[in-house]
Amino acid sequence: MKSKYFFRIFNSLFVLGIISLSFTGSSCNDIIDALTNNGDVAGTWNLSQNGGAQFDVCPGEIVTFSTSTATLTCINSTPITRNYTTANGVLTYTETGISYNYNVTTSSGTTKLTMNGRNGVNRNLVYTKTATDNQSAGPQQKTDKQNFPNSSELK
Repeated sequence: MKSKYFFRIFNSLFVLGIISLSFTGSSCNDIIDALTNNGDVAGTWNLSQNGGAQFDVCPGEIVTFSTSTATLTCINSTPITRNYTTANGVLTYTETGISYNYNVTTSSGTTKLTMNGRNGVNRNLVYTKTATDNQSAGPQQKTDKQNFPNSSELK
């Protein structure tokens, strides 16, 4: 008998919660992304802003984060792979020890990854998530003429 009332109360609260979404102006996609992403950095990101005291990350850097590996690609350079960890809003490249406070936000359909350097790394980086992973499968040009490090290294 008690479980019958509990089930009715739960269903009523659930329906009220769904109905309230239309009044809060929240986009269903934003809510679903927040529930599924949970601040996750997985995916392909394009560098859109480089700030702070160190403007030394290559312009247009593309980072692809998989489960525990990041592939960093600068234009006309060979991609490099770095292992990384995330915990409590901190992303750390394990080989170099470079760490960033990070935050993933979605607004107006655009997902951004904001990374602020820690422990003497004076970089503030903003990446925009690539809508689809449609990277060209063609050969990479191998030139080392640029003197930009990637975001996993210090200059």
